[in-house]
Amino acid sequence: MSEPAPLQTVLPCSQCGRSFAHSDMVQIAGNWVCGDCKPAFLSRVMASGAAAPRGWHYGGFWMRFGARMIDGFVLGVPLLVFFFLLMPNVFKVPGNASNPFFAALATFNLTYLLVSVIVSGCYEVMLLRYLGATLGKMACGLKVVRADGSDLSWGVCFGRYFMWNVLSRSVPILNFVLVLVSGIMAGTDAEKRALHDRVCDTRVVYKQSIA
Repeated sequence: MSEPAPLQTVLPCSQCGRSFAHSDMVQIAGNWVCGDCKPAFLSRVMASGAAAPRGWHYGGFWMRFGARMIDGFVLGVPLLVFFFLLMPNVFKVPGNASNPFFAALATFNLTYLLVSVIVSGCYEVMLLRYLGATLGKMACGLKVVRADGSDLSWGVCFGRYFMWNVLSRSVPILNFVLVLVSGIMAGTDAEKRALHDRVCDTRVVYKQSIA
């Protein structure tokens, strides 16, 4: 009696979704890919350095810009209220006798800057850590994930906040260059990655495409 032929394992292609025998598949960057999808998938991996799961729909430049505008409004209103509450106390701060105005103004600027950094940092870091998106991104249906689809860690959340809000936007002269470069990256990259996405290995995708 002849022995039965061993059953071959069948695997789905991570790109087209069709099923193939294990021997007809190749693993690239942790994804099983069929022969038909291999050339295009391999080219994308070599160009971007990361492989995206099948079905992801990345948030484009204008959608992400709109989300930032919403976040700016959400944060700007309470900070503006704080500004007007703090402003009357500027001249009550004791300063240098030779120049009390500038001493008081410097104290005001430092206080406002410190409060702004703390409030915006808590807003972005905590929302990204627990919900994967700020209110602006949620309103636009976006979510921030790692390259493998996992949720963000505390370190990645702090890294994104530092890259965008501190380094890219706060350093004089350099901020204009970095914001411009980041915008060009987000508009031309195949995975719509801005500068902080590349540094922190994150992706901004439509939430419904990863559900």
